Amino acid sequence: MELLKTLRNQVKSLFHLILKINIYSKSNNSAEELPEDSSDKLENQISALGRFKKVFQKLLLNYQQRSSVKKRKFKQASLFPNSQTNVAALSQVLHGVAEVLSQKMDLLWKAEISSTLSYEKDVEGGKGKVFYYVTDNPETPQAEMAEEAALAVIDKFDPRACAVHLIYCALAASLDKPWSGNFVIDDRQLLEYTGLIKRRDLCRHEQLNILYDLLQQPAQVLASIAWPKQGEVEAFTIPDLKIWDVIIEREFKTDKTGDHKLVGLKVTGKPGEWTKYFLNKSEYYCQTGIITKKTVQKLFSIGKQNAGAARLLIWLTFQIQSGFQEDSVMGFTLMKIAYGADKVAIAHSDRQKRRQMADDLETDIKVVKEAGWQVELETELAWLTGNNRTKRPIGYWNELLNTKWRFHLPASVEERLILPESKPIANKIQPPSGNVIREARKAKGWSRAFFAETMGKSVSWVDAVETGHRQVSQKDLSNLINQLQLN
Repeated sequence: MELLKTLRNQVKSLFHLILKINIYSKSNNSAEELPEDSSDKLENQISALGRFKKVFQKLLLNYQQRSSVKKRKFKQASLFPNSQTNVAALSQVLHGVAEVLSQKMDLLWKAEISSTLSYEKDVEGGKGKVFYYVTDNPETPQAEMAEEAALAVIDKFDPRACAVHLIYCALAASLDKPWSGNFVIDDRQLLEYTGLIKRRDLCRHEQLNILYDLLQQPAQVLASIAWPKQGEVEAFTIPDLKIWDVIIEREFKTDKTGDHKLVGLKVTGKPGEWTKYFLNKSEYYCQTGIITKKTVQKLFSIGKQNAGAARLLIWLTFQIQSGFQEDSVMGFTLMKIAYGADKVAIAHSDRQKRRQMADDLETDIKVVKEAGWQVELETELAWLTGNNRTKRPIGYWNELLNTKWRFHLPASVEERLILPESKPIANKIQPPSGNVIREARKAKGWSRAFFAETMGKSVSWVDAVETGHRQVSQKDLSNLINQLQLN
């Protein structure tokens, strides 16, 4: 600070001296009328400024170096160091938490003898059970909670809390021994990961208030686990426990009007006892998968407006990790995941609701694709997959229920999953581009439908390959080259 004051005085003195010389030079006075020491003073001022310039250049360089170090450290510590993916705990127990947060009362809740509500999830075909409960006080949850109070908690759950839940899952997976450690995350990281920082219509105080409410919700879901014996792993039971034990510190500042504004947040989280069984690399299981930053941000951005899309993204994030993408999913099952069995049943007998649900499904599938997931229809439905709006045919509802869908991991996840020893080697055949495939098909006079049938694939698979949205796998490559007679 002293250096700044001195520099400011030097610049001020030099300015006045130059101004005085300028006035003399423009007046009728001769140069001899200037003070005799003006020239010496000017030289001294310039010399002093030159010395200060060197000092400040060093200070500026040091500041820039410190700033770059801070930025690098933050980037290295980022949850998404490559801005795309990270490992996260994605066990069946954690999937249930996400279901509670997103599907709410569309789940089958049961009232126990004590009137406490619970959602029951089967393990290994019913050999084991996980019971989920909710609490209105995550710091000191009650052993039993009245049904009416539990319903009030469930009703307030926001699908965006699922994005926070996934962030916690990734932070837990980053700990060496999560059952004895904790993670810390601040508002700067949370605003980046959720994409909330891009909301220019919200001030920082509003952004942090939204975060504060959502950060608590995953911690309001409790579980009781009765896990069956699997192979050499013995059965285990964990009574009512916290999945996430979080403490949120808030920083406030008083503005000019006297209002208290939220200016900072810090979350300290301790994963529950479940980590001993599901994140233990030496014993039991180590159930992890990959999450994408795009999925987290999409979950957060769609909010309550696209609850169906949020449910689909959650289901995909947990389910596809286990290899379920090899099986097709019926349209009826997909709609139950997105909208709940009761609403699908009501739409079955209500024409207007059928139309609305079909519209919602089209929109929600687009959101899933925007998040990077690859979607493939085994049954070609022009009115559902065409770029141009096509009128739905008679019987479209039954077609929709009986469609078969396949979902594939985002390209960024597939790249992350490639192990060093399984990376493509130089002599492996590289798939031709989509344009080459399209031109070869047209040269043979084949329609997309005929080519799909020849390959044993769907038309949507052909579309994805020819537009470059999907690459031909090695197992399909030789067949494609033979069929199209490509060299």
